[in-house]
Parts: sequence; structure tokens; C-alpha cells
Amino acid sequence: MILLNKAYSGYLAGTVAQFPTSVEAALIAQGIGTLSPGPVTPGNFISGSQQQGRAGIAAGGTSVTVTSSLIQTESKVLAYLSNPVADGTALYVTRIVTTSVPGQFTVHLNAAATAAVAVDWFILGSGLTPTN
Repeated sequence: MILLNKAYSGYLAGTVAQFPTSVEAALIAQGIGTLSPGPVTPGNFISGSQQQGRAGIAAGGTSVTVTSSLIQTESKVLAYLSNPVADGTALYVTRIVTTSVPGQFTVHLNAAATAAVAVDWFILGSGLTPTN
């Protein structure tokens, strides 16, 4: 995880985010971010063009909305609560719903979080053309 010193890929400066190791190394080398032990910064709107990522949900929250240019009508999204032990109430993802706004999906938890938690997500099938 890194603390962003500057805005990057839809994440605001000051946000703790997690990217693939190679991306984090490049961001650190360019002075855009520094290593951080976490946790991921809670937020209700994450934007970018990443195929996978981590979104934070603040204490009291039950969902997070992610915006990605890779989301299409035929896309599938996998998501899971990556640190359920941080919270004794919010234990798992109950549903993932595309919103009325193109390119967005919302991840819902089974209960309101009593501590900040992180949701890892992955977009499947974006940009793929079905063949017969």
C-alpha cells in the first residue's frame, strides 16, 4: 500500500491505496507516493481505469461505490472483504450492483462496519467480445 502525495488514477492526494507491486514501485520512484502500512483510506467514490483495486469503507458505512472506465454491461465483478477481522459486524460482501451511472458498481456489506474496512475488487470480462 502507498500514501499518494499527488492525485493518481482517480485517487486524491493523501489517499492510502493499494496497486499491483510494479505500479506501486513506479509511483514511489516518481515521487507520487510513499510506502504506507495502511489501512486503505475509506471513501465512497473511487474512480479510475484499473481492473482491480481496493476501496475503503469507513466505520458506520455499509457500501462503497467504484467507478471504472472498464465496467461494461457484460462485465462481472468479484469483491470480498479483505480484512473482516478488523470489524466484528461487517463480515462479508452481500451483493455487488451496477448503478444507473455507466461504469459504476456498488459493493454492499452484510452490516454497517464498526471500524474502517477494505474491500478488494476485480473486474472480469471488460473489453471482451463474445464469440459464437
